[in-house]
Amino acid sequence: MPTAIRPKDLKSAQDAVPTLVRVNPHLPGYTQKDIHTRWHPDIPCVADVPLGQPFRVECLDYSGGQVKNDDCADDILDLDHDSDHHLSGPFFVPGAQPGDVLEIDVLEIRPFDSHPWGYCVTAPGLGSLDHPDVETRITKSIWDFRGCETSSRHVPHVSFHGRPHPGVIGTAPSHELLAQWTEREADVARRGAKGVCQPVVNGAYVGQDLEPGLRDRIYREGARTSPGREHGGNIDIGALTNGSKIYLPVYVPGANLSVGDLHFCEADGEPTTAIEMAGIATLRVNLIPGGVSSLSLRAPMYQTSPAELRYNDQLVFTGLSVDLNGTQTESGGLVAYRNAAFAAIDYLMKFGYTREHAYILLSVAPVETKVVATANRPNFVISLGIPLAIFDFDIRPSALCGGGREITGPAVVSASRRVTNGTNGHGH
Repeated sequence: MPTAIRPKDLKSAQDAVPTLVRVNPHLPGYTQKDIHTRWHPDIPCVADVPLGQPFRVECLDYSGGQVKNDDCADDILDLDHDSDHHLSGPFFVPGAQPGDVLEIDVLEIRPFDSHPWGYCVTAPGLGSLDHPDVETRITKSIWDFRGCETSSRHVPHVSFHGRPHPGVIGTAPSHELLAQWTEREADVARRGAKGVCQPVVNGAYVGQDLEPGLRDRIYREGARTSPGREHGGNIDIGALTNGSKIYLPVYVPGANLSVGDLHFCEADGEPTTAIEMAGIATLRVNLIPGGVSSLSLRAPMYQTSPAELRYNDQLVFTGLSVDLNGTQTESGGLVAYRNAAFAAIDYLMKFGYTREHAYILLSVAPVETKVVATANRPNFVISLGIPLAIFDFDIRPSALCGGGREITGPAVVSASRRVTNGTNGHGH
């Protein structure tokens, strides 16, 4: 592999690590500096990255402080999803040119000491596990952090070690790439795809002093941060935890690197939200000149951390590419994943969990999802492994003979706000 440029005059470990962006996790995102909610090459950089040296970036949670630590999900009903995600940056990487690759060491991801909690959300249309016969309820679960472990008063009998990571990390697109994103995503939306987030002015934000014309153009043209793309972005790689590396392509001079959407833990596949949190990312960036060509990099590449905790004792569910109506699909990977997940949800409900409890666990716990087989057409085989050790009771099949238990549910919408087919004040 080509070697990254590593400056020889690195500062000693005794020197303070600079913080390039500071935020207040207790204030709304739309009031804070050096935050942006769109991808656009013309968003000015807010600081220079010290190449080859550690630096810190403070990050808001993805919603920008819209979710509260309480036992009612009314704030989830009121979420403005057009403002996803609140990212810190962008940052200028000295010497970076289009065609280069950033080698980024994830040194540490941690929550703020003053904000030792995160949350997970379920809602109809938000994730990938809506069932045609069962409505997904709007819920919220609050997860409290105690060092490297987490548990939730809203999902009883479970605790586990987290694997903190950035859900979003990416470089700015060029104008040409931005136009490609806009066109190809508009095309799939025209063909009936649901949930495609296209450019919209509502929710767009850049926490800088900009000329009105520039701000208007960024808000009008800026790509939504919801999907991951070839530049990185919202790739939601749970393994991108402390001690890992990620390689990202450069499309504009200086790269314009941004980071945010920190997670305390996330399951492989993340069918709804992870454990979303505000916190601090400590990173180090090196540069691989011409890396896009020399590495054949068409999308982000990453190296896992040798320190990542793995739960090896799992109960594993499998799914095939046959939809819920019994129709065979042509190697449908998402169909196979959904089948494995629905089997796991049905199984966990036998122990007294609600459907939303199970949905949450499949999104936030250290669940291991694998592509087992792809060549045996017409079926993909996807597996989903639930760690046995995260429960304080036995969930093996031999324990089912004792029957289920009553487990209290996650926070739901208040009775006064509970409406059918309603929308919130943002039209969502």
